[in-house]
Amino acid sequence: MGDARPRWMEVTEVAASNDVALQSFDGGERSAIALAELLQANLILIDERKGTSVALSRGFEVTGTLGVLDLAARRGLVNLADAFVRLKATNFRYPPEIMDDLLRQSKNKQ
Repeated sequence: MGDARPRWMEVTEVAASNDVALQSFDGGERSAIALAELLQANLILIDERKGTSVALSRGFEVTGTLGVLDLAARRGLVNLADAFVRLKATNFRYPPEIMDDLLRQSKNKQ
């Protein structure tokens, strides 16, 4: 089976963080914040409120999965409507009105 990642995607592993403020988070949130700090990123993808709060307190701009897909669509990397159809077929929880608003905004900008 081949690698299904898009060409633009990079995978970077980070060491487990010993930061006490992050110990209550799951591994994904801890890794996301640690990687953002390592890369000195401006924007971080976190969908959980608790992780969002910590990321904001550390000076990051925060977006969720839908925001990343919207940004990728604006840059011509994905088709937003197709991405949302595929996302709806998963166990991802989301407010449908947010998807509807983003699709409407996307169509208005075309």
